[in-house]
Amino acid sequence: MAMSMEKNKGNILVYTLIVVLLLVILLAVTNPGNDQHIQAIEDNLAQEETLSGLVNRGVLVFDPPAYHSAIIVSYTKRKDKLATIGALGYVWVDENAFREIK
Repeated sequence: MAMSMEKNKGNILVYTLIVVLLLVILLAVTNPGNDQHIQAIEDNLAQEETLSGLVNRGVLVFDPPAYHSAIIVSYTKRKDKLATIGALGYVWVDENAFREIK
């Protein structure tokens, strides 16, 4: 009986490690690249039809954010502040990170 319980614990550990490894692989494969972060920022800024939106898109060209990848997630920083976070193919953009003119 004790041998069976130890075997079950070993099986559970192996299955858990397999699931965690598959999850890490999924996150790594779907981690957005720099181009996806830039595209998400451009799409966010394109929603503004004002002069401010045009200026902010110009600022993006001349002062792009710094891209960082942590293998399973990625992010960009601009002026030492978090601008975007990406995971599973999705990029979240901080609304205020590229607002030069208020």
